[in-house]
Amino acid sequence: MMRFLRSLWMRLVMLSAILAIVPAIIYLQLQEADSERRDLLRNAVAEQGILIATAIADALDPARLPELQGVLERFDQSGNGIRVLFRPEGDSGGFFFVGAWPPISEEAFDGEKERLLATGALSILQNNCAWVGSTGSVYETVAGSRRAIASVTPVRKLSGCWVIVTTKAEVNRLGAADDVPYWQSPEMLVSAGIYLLMVLAVFGLFLSVRRNLRRFARLARATGQGGGRRTSFRQSNRLPELDDVAGSFDDMVGSLRRSADQLRTSAEENAHALKTPVGVIAQALEPLRRAIPEDRSGARSSIDRIDRAVERLDGLIGAIRKSEEAAAALISPAREKLDLADLVSRVVEGFREIAEETGTSLMLQRAGETDVLGNEELLTVAIENPLENALSLLSRGRRIVVDVRPSARRMVEVRISDNGPGIPEDRLEFIFLRHVSIREETGGDAGHDGLGLWLTRRNVEALGGTVTAELNRDDGLSIVLRLPAA
Repeated sequence: MMRFLRSLWMRLVMLSAILAIVPAIIYLQLQEADSERRDLLRNAVAEQGILIATAIADALDPARLPELQGVLERFDQSGNGIRVLFRPEGDSGGFFFVGAWPPISEEAFDGEKERLLATGALSILQNNCAWVGSTGSVYETVAGSRRAIASVTPVRKLSGCWVIVTTKAEVNRLGAADDVPYWQSPEMLVSAGIYLLMVLAVFGLFLSVRRNLRRFARLARATGQGGGRRTSFRQSNRLPELDDVAGSFDDMVGSLRRSADQLRTSAEENAHALKTPVGVIAQALEPLRRAIPEDRSGARSSIDRIDRAVERLDGLIGAIRKSEEAAAALISPAREKLDLADLVSRVVEGFREIAEETGTSLMLQRAGETDVLGNEELLTVAIENPLENALSLLSRGRRIVVDVRPSARRMVEVRISDNGPGIPEDRLEFIFLRHVSIREETGGDAGHDGLGLWLTRRNVEALGGTVTAELNRDDGLSIVLRLPAA
């Protein structure tokens, strides 16, 4: 759980939650502030409407209507609009449109009045002439422009009810909140665009890091499987910040490959250097053996012991070379898809003649899909060694059964079973130790080097598999190799 919480994906989820919640909180605060700003602005322009109404109150007289346009002109300001309506005292027929600034034609008076009345801003004045305030209603003038009603100021006189309506062109600033939603305002659209670009940049950064790490993982997997030799981590890297990491990986892989080459070279050189004096000793023993009289039994016995020791030493040199070469091959084993049952069949056929000479029955069984991702050379050695052990330990008339088939957890199993003498149960793991042999305990050759099953386990584990030993129900021993299915 702690590993998951520290993962890059978990941090991305947390960042996503923050990126989703914070803008919502900020938006609500800004929306509230914008609503308060609109209210303050409406109140301000409403006060301005009252001042205009007070200033032109003397000109609000039916007898002075021809002078009204000149009076309104004195309040000409950029963006302002003034509309004057009049309802005579005792007349219930409604308002008359009597003046406007900027001026409009008399033919448009009725149309402009209808558009103002359609907003509902004057409905409260139908029965009285006492309301003062602002509305924020938006309407479209006869000239085709959209304007916001900033204030409606009634003025009662003996002649009737006069109404001064001030309008503003800043519809988005004075309009009602439901007329233009705040999220559609220009500043919010621009802010949302900038925020979206920032979010895309953050997610792009995470995705680029993830893609680069996945590219590293694929290259590391290919290198571990014996591929990736032409492409370096630095060449596959797309982020300059990871150049040092990629370079370190390349240095590590190069060091491992050089170590493997040095191990192979060292194995060959050491084996050659040791076999030369061993060969000289073996050759020198023959003249000594011929020179010693038959009656010198003690001397001849010494020569025989030296001869056996030389043979033992020669076998150990070969085993050491085999061990070092195996260690080199395990550093970076090349892998390919192969049918394990076919490979086992070829190995079994190679032992068929030996089995016939020793009177041992050698059987092969196979079933199902047996493709694995492995190394033919390493697997051949891993299969040959337990077969060789079984053939060397079994007496005439015994049998060996090699069974290849799929097993649980997407593995392919090779089971090499015999009905030989077996071994004590407490020695099952002991047989896989290096330079350890229990052949003397089971009636075999005491001079065995004890590397066969150790190499089998080493090779199979290098390919991602396992090797175990199991006792059979009808006596004998089974060596079980399990490898991941391709």
